[in-house]
Amino acid sequence: MLARADIVDHSGHGSARRDGESFYVNSAASARGALTADDIVAVDLDGNLIEGSARPPFEFHIHSEIYRVRPDVHAVMHTHPRWSTFLTMTGAKYRAVYAQGALLGDDIPLVDSPLSVNTRSMGEKVAATLGRGPAVLLKSHGAVVVGSTLVECFALAAYLEENAYRQYMAMQIGDPYVFSEAEQQSFRERLWTPALFRKTWDHYHAKL
Repeated sequence: MLARADIVDHSGHGSARRDGESFYVNSAASARGALTADDIVAVDLDGNLIEGSARPPFEFHIHSEIYRVRPDVHAVMHTHPRWSTFLTMTGAKYRAVYAQGALLGDDIPLVDSPLSVNTRSMGEKVAATLGRGPAVLLKSHGAVVVGSTLVECFALAAYLEENAYRQYMAMQIGDPYVFSEAEQQSFRERLWTPALFRKTWDHYHAKL
């Protein structure tokens, strides 16, 4: 679904917490648009295989370090979205211009490095920059989105990219209208619901 929506390309990975000390993640070599059960492995927080035989992605540290410090997070997605990455390439801040985009807040924090997150220290930096929020952007690289469920995480990843697309396109005409903090709070109160996340999931699933 992420591949069909151009939110991931030949790289990118999603994970789901298995327990407090391990998680499921797609393997490094898997074709993102054609995953099967054999492409999913379970690893501990140090990247050691628990289930499966394929190699986990080099950037498993993104997932492990977030799971270490965020017990509320049960799904993590590292994506390579086009429009939100354009913003990070130019130094333009993510601004809430789309109702669902406001669920991610205004001015998503940025890891100011385009390097691969392939060490524990880099993973710790991503987790620290994420803080208690739902998303962090990686300069000229991609995004990381977290959620309490896989469905929630997917929906937030989709909202992030749709907001960035609308923001980018509006910037070609002029200065886009950015929702006020009161408007954003209203959207968060009304739209942060399992029913909306499932509706979003079903919409993208229907495109397969």
